[in-house]
Amino acid sequence: MATVTAADFVPERAKATARDETLTRTTALVACVALVFQPVLRPAGPGNSSPVDVFTLATVLMSVLWAATCGRRLGAPYTLAGALMLLSGALAGLAGPLPGTSLMNVSKEILLLAWCVALYNLARRPGVLRLFTATFAYSAVVWASVLVVGSLAHIRAIEGISATEGDRKLFTLGDPNYAATFWVVSLFMVYATRCPRRRPLRWLGYVMLVWALLLSQSNGGVVMLGVGLVFVAAHTAWRKGGVVAGVAVVLAIALAVGGALTAAPLAHLQNAAQLSNQTELVNTVGRSGASSEQRGTLVHESLQLYQEHWLTGSGPGTTKQLLTDQNFAYAKEAHDDYLAALVERGPLGVIGLLTLVLSAAWRSARALRAPPGSRFAAQVPRPAGLVAGLAGLAVAGAYYEVLHFRFLWVLLAMVAVLASAPEPDGPDRPGAHGELP
Repeated sequence: MATVTAADFVPERAKATARDETLTRTTALVACVALVFQPVLRPAGPGNSSPVDVFTLATVLMSVLWAATCGRRLGAPYTLAGALMLLSGALAGLAGPLPGTSLMNVSKEILLLAWCVALYNLARRPGVLRLFTATFAYSAVVWASVLVVGSLAHIRAIEGISATEGDRKLFTLGDPNYAATFWVVSLFMVYATRCPRRRPLRWLGYVMLVWALLLSQSNGGVVMLGVGLVFVAAHTAWRKGGVVAGVAVVLAIALAVGGALTAAPLAHLQNAAQLSNQTELVNTVGRSGASSEQRGTLVHESLQLYQEHWLTGSGPGTTKQLLTDQNFAYAKEAHDDYLAALVERGPLGVIGLLTLVLSAAWRSARALRAPPGSRFAAQVPRPAGLVAGLAGLAVAGAYYEVLHFRFLWVLLAMVAVLASAPEPDGPDRPGAHGELP
């Protein structure tokens, strides 16, 4: 009778490893395509779906197949926050007046959470985190450059001008708020990754991204950019001079902004912008006062709506329709994640959102403290860039609804990877070798 030795299993084990690596590469490449297509939201499909969602869903499905065959221990960041958000949304939808609309929004949230989990687990494989972040950075610079060239050449198909948004150049993003936040997040992704690697090209990338942001004519995007830049400046000072230096930078910036607004009050700037002949000034600084008044009206109306469904909320994504049905003067979406959590999901939704914010803040702190030489940190030279993007989005959530922005979950996944420890038995453990090309 033949004797079976351990050596007989080596070819099979090698084949299984090769299959695992092939599937990992394939799934990672599909995810890269989804990252490249992040700004491609037009033409829109049923239920406000977009071309990028095809690749997002493909990434999730491929990740499920990969997870079922890779034999690795997988993780799911933001589990508690995600569960609370989904539970509050489902309860509000079932109890609310528009269950169809609510449950459709919940299904989108499930896809975004699954997308975040898929990116997290894939990015923990050797070299994939660098692949993902660099892909995002390079592609965003290319998209911004295409928009700038299209704007200079007045190519309307590239400018993405819509009848409802005036002269604002939206490319294929379809919404000025979404467009502005995407360009700002992309700028901080370029900073985090140092891609392009050559400094002149990287600074050209910054210029293209800021130019694209200005073309969106978004006041909120500029505020978000300012918040991120202040964070980067404070973090840089903190690393070089400690907590006192970081606080000093923040105070100096606050005093400078306060002094500038004292010398030139915002109301005066708004009036001057409105009286100018520059469309960009009229549509940005000039309309900021009216925008603030409209948002104040919307907050008041939304709180009135909340009184009817104070326990569970009215259901995710129902604010605009309910305000329209009840003939409110300013029927719009909540334009505020924190207000929307209360109005549409009730107290449980607020708890879920706060849990997500605190979880992201905790992971961001861990990511910033990671040793520069560690495997994950080495793939993202400046993790403060990713955290700055999240900080800007946290502020933007007070005047936009960013929870449904796909790239928010990309940032959350990347920060979670940086905050995690290498697996003790995985190829990303200390001392292990081998990376994806």
